[in-house]
Amino acid sequence: MGQAEVRRDRPERGASHGRARLAVRSLLGDLASPAVDAFLDAVDAVMNSNTFLLKVRAGARVTSGNRAETLSAFLRDPLFHDMMLAADRSRNWGNLQPAAPGGSSLVLHGVRPVVRDLGREGFEGRLRWMLQRAFSPYGRHLDDERAEAVLGPLPEALFGAAGAAPGQEEWSFCDVRPDFLRSTGYYTGEPCPESAYFDGGPSDTATFFYSGEVFHLLLTNGSP
Repeated sequence: MGQAEVRRDRPERGASHGRARLAVRSLLGDLASPAVDAFLDAVDAVMNSNTFLLKVRAGARVTSGNRAETLSAFLRDPLFHDMMLAADRSRNWGNLQPAAPGGSSLVLHGVRPVVRDLGREGFEGRLRWMLQRAFSPYGRHLDDERAEAVLGPLPEALFGAAGAAPGQEEWSFCDVRPDFLRSTGYYTGEPCPESAYFDGGPSDTATFFYSGEVFHLLLTNGSP
């Protein structure tokens, strides 16, 4: 699965006076890897999810002090929808539509992401949970051998052979409360808006991990 690369430099919106402008750039092309494909396909099958993995260069160093605002600025930027649409099309789903002027945004207006430390151990546990313990409406959990076959090659595909190149910062891993995208209304019975992602159930997750100026956003949903 080769994900189309989208490039757009945008200033950070809502930034306070004196704050450096944030120029975000898509790195979806870096995720064109059999290991990444195998993981995303496996999570889709187990959780009945439409799983997205985005990779972005923020144009400024991401830290524990600015990570929530960095993610918020990205979500408000048109590049976020462009990247979601590119990934949606590359995986042959066709669930998302191009953003129309005046149309409803996939991101809920006024919501700021709540970001909490997850840690590497928590991150690795979450990936395994997705494959082996998450709600699987069609009973497609992977056994230990198959889960290891999927997860074993993934770190090198995401982080490189050494995990971090010489001089590169270590990766930090965070949970994001999955309430910043519009809901399909599956569990609430509310009408589904034109653009929606989270289902409002236990399979909704958002995972944010970063090193230096680069960050990933991993999203899952899922319903029977």
